[in-house]
Amino acid sequence: MKSFERHLVAGFVALITLAAVVPALSMSRPPLAQEPTIGDKPNDVSIFMRAKLGHSQLVMEGLALADYDLVARGAHDLALASQASSWEVLQTEDYARQSREFRRACESLRSAAKDKNLDGAALAWMEVTLKCIQCHKYVRDVGTGN
Repeated sequence: MKSFERHLVAGFVALITLAAVVPALSMSRPPLAQEPTIGDKPNDVSIFMRAKLGHSQLVMEGLALADYDLVARGAHDLALASQASSWEVLQTEDYARQSREFRRACESLRSAAKDKNLDGAALAWMEVTLKCIQCHKYVRDVGTGN
């Protein structure tokens, strides 16, 4: 098997594993009503992040079932969410750049889904996931002053 194909298969297996683990972990979490609060209302960022996870689960389900409509819808919803005011937790140029890169990755995912290209969609999903992880790391580092 070619190196690229091996990496693709390994990445897809990792994503499928995440698809099985994330829902199980979220079931063990406290209900949304117990999320951190500001005053007497749930923390808007926490609610927003949970919604992003829901969009991500659509993508994973779509990839696992080769349901291109689900993949495209999840990618579209993620890109749309990245334009919401709740998304903008920092007002820095680096954060804005990362948001743009995230939207581009979502568009690549959506395009691969529309082309019914499962391998391309899987690779694009890995890119979207990487963008999420990089941005969350950046927000944590900026928040802790690193």
